[in-house]
Amino acid sequence: MTPAEPPILLCADKIATIADVRQTLEHAGFEPHCQLLTERVSSNGAAALVLVDGGARPEDALRLCARLRGDLNENTTRPGSASISDSFVPLLYITADTSPGVRRASLESGADAYLLRPFDPAELLAQVRALLRLKERHDALRVRTSELQRANKRLHAAHLQHDLELDLARRLQQSFLPQSLPALPGVRFAVKYKPCGRVGGDFYDAFRLDEHHVGFYIADAMGHGVPASLLTVFVKKGVHAKEITGNSYRLVPPNDVLQRLNRDLIEQALAENPFITMAYALYDTRSRTLQFSRAGHPYPLYLPALGPAQQWQLEGSLLGVFDVHFRSQAYTLRVGDKLLLYTDGMDGAGFAELPLGLPSLLAAVQRHRGLSISDLVERLTLDLFAHGRQSDDLTVFGLEVTE
Repeated sequence: MTPAEPPILLCADKIATIADVRQTLEHAGFEPHCQLLTERVSSNGAAALVLVDGGARPEDALRLCARLRGDLNENTTRPGSASISDSFVPLLYITADTSPGVRRASLESGADAYLLRPFDPAELLAQVRALLRLKERHDALRVRTSELQRANKRLHAAHLQHDLELDLARRLQQSFLPQSLPALPGVRFAVKYKPCGRVGGDFYDAFRLDEHHVGFYIADAMGHGVPASLLTVFVKKGVHAKEITGNSYRLVPPNDVLQRLNRDLIEQALAENPFITMAYALYDTRSRTLQFSRAGHPYPLYLPALGPAQQWQLEGSLLGVFDVHFRSQAYTLRVGDKLLLYTDGMDGAGFAELPLGLPSLLAAVQRHRGLSISDLVERLTLDLFAHGRQSDDLTVFGLEVTE
């Protein structure tokens, strides 16, 4: 069975004046319905196309055409859909008036096309079908637009949820970072933490172990964002720096701390290996001895009170990859010595037109090494990333021997 053509509404000052239009349309398989221009357009929204015949009173017809366009755009609704202004209904103006300006006036009154009497039935049908195709494309675009709007709402809701999750991860991560650094005689600490996004993969901690010892570390999980930041929780719980047995205790050497943490990560057998770099140190304020171990982390930068800056180069594999043994080294510090630990966000540091990374860091350190450790850490992060060059999470942790 051939599907019926879309219904068409015919409007005229007299029904008899559009008999030829009606006959032509019916012969072509359309379902025209007739209505006087003085009547309000039906609100059932069934018409797919409206034809207006100007008749013998073109001025009145043009005013009625404008009103009809307003009715279609504002008052007529289709069941289960948006208003006619959303579901476009084209308007064809038919008139025998050949006076100049009538075509323009009809278009200005809201018509989409113009047809002059007497017309060839084939021309009328061509106009009608062209306008119906225009409507079909318009309605298809409207449906697509509506789908996109719904998808946009879903994306907006997902973005809000993601935003909430990021905020939760940020608060969780911050809760695991120390709110203050240990205060012990003879040593001062300072830190600058600058995640690249709302949450980062860098984390650090410093904790007093007894009256004369403090442990501290800086670490960097692969990548940044929520997955990397959540490893903060694991590392925080996985660092066992002190073993208590009865009334005695043992301070765990830095290499053993990394060894145990590495095995714990491997035993988790996570789907994606959580590669972590880390540097852990144990400092004795009485002897000014610092024991240090490294797991794939950037080398610490030692700033002696006298003499050039030095990198403490010590081998050490990434955490969470292989079951390997870590080494420790011990250094004796002097009053005025400083030590800087930092993450690989420092690779993007730039200073005084020098190459990025270590050359810029060394030059900036040389300029500001006379500052206190807190001022030094602050000054370095300001100067090395003064022009928005930070593309990764950055943490700078500093120690200074004061007496």
